[in-house]
Amino acid sequence: MRLRGLERWISALRLLAFPFVAWLVAEATYPRGWERWAWLTTAAYALGAVGLYVLARSRLGEARAFAQSLLAQFFDTAIVAGYVLVFSFEAGTPVEQILYIDLAAACVRFEIVGGLLLAAASAPIVGGFERLRVDRLHIPYSWQLVALQTGFETMMALIVGWLVRRMLIESHEAVARAHEAETLRDELAGRVDLADAAYESERQTVEELRRLSTLRADFVSMVSHDVRTPMATVTVAAQALRANWHQLGVEQRDSLLAVIDEEIGRLGGLVGEVVDSSKIDERSFSYSFGELDLAALVAEAVVAAELGHDGVRIVASLSPGLPAVHGDPARLRQVLTNLIDNAIKYSPEGSAIEVRASAHNGDASVEVIDHGPGIDARDQQLVFEKFGRVPGTSAKPGSGLGLYIARAIADAHGGALEVSSTLGEGSTFTLRLPTC
Repeated sequence: MRLRGLERWISALRLLAFPFVAWLVAEATYPRGWERWAWLTTAAYALGAVGLYVLARSRLGEARAFAQSLLAQFFDTAIVAGYVLVFSFEAGTPVEQILYIDLAAACVRFEIVGGLLLAAASAPIVGGFERLRVDRLHIPYSWQLVALQTGFETMMALIVGWLVRRMLIESHEAVARAHEAETLRDELAGRVDLADAAYESERQTVEELRRLSTLRADFVSMVSHDVRTPMATVTVAAQALRANWHQLGVEQRDSLLAVIDEEIGRLGGLVGEVVDSSKIDERSFSYSFGELDLAALVAEAVVAAELGHDGVRIVASLSPGLPAVHGDPARLRQVLTNLIDNAIKYSPEGSAIEVRASAHNGDASVEVIDHGPGIDARDQQLVFEKFGRVPGTSAKPGSGLGLYIARAIADAHGGALEVSSTLGEGSTFTLRLPTC
């Protein structure tokens, strides 16, 4: 069902793109003999696009959805490869970057496996592209550029394919649970002796499952946005490297590679939060407990946050003689980093964040206080839920998983994570831990 609907949409998009492609082919200026190959590729594109459009809406396409997607992927790859090779004569134009479109389609159709196979198939295409450019433009052959393109495609296949897989799993689980709850409610509603309290409880369960389904849909939308932004930056930097490799100096190359590394780090953080939340749900999130110095841990987290943020001051206040706590230093550092990063994210430029650590009645507590917009009382528990985000904060980057993970870690330590907030004045997040 998913592939059938997907191919219908792609087949329509393929036809809509044809006039633009034909216009580009008509406007290009070719070396002797190259124009014929450009028009032959365009003719093949037109015939295949019409055929696949008809197939996607036929009974045969419905009955053989996987085979149809496989055929469509081979066709798209062949046409994209044809245009990459035909236009290899254009100096300074990153023509081979259109392979990313084909790679995205492979990931959406066949997840990680499709993306990796497409990346492998693209390597000889890029190698042939580079050879044609060498012959035409009389420049030295660079296997490093072939490896760079193939490496980017492999990396994108792993990230995008994995995220597509996670989205499908989350969507299937939400639909199955909602269907199960609806069926159960209908069965219970049909019994004349159903008590009002039981029915109300079941109704609330159904509403909760519907709400979770909506949250998952919001999460898919968020991931699409948060993935597109760094991927777009990576693509632009890669294009700059590819098109100007011989003209760029070492410092310029390093600067572009640093941008790529930073954006890949953002993607890695998003993937890491999704993996952690899945492990928490499966009860396989690991801990390594031991006695630790809470004051030192808080100080380390504050110093690390100060190094990466110049616009907001962080003021630490550690009570003397803080007792040791029994916990996992890596997991607790993850909690503190999340709380401080959130405070920075929602604090106005030039303001201060306070981090206080103290002990009372056998418990140690760490408070992170900001002076941002605050959280409405109705939404203060929402921020701790999976994919939960406060209305009006969608412009801020984030997965809606950080505080869900942080509270789970606090609970695993026998502690708690709480929030108190006033609209317009700021928020205070408090981590409480039992002392040794």
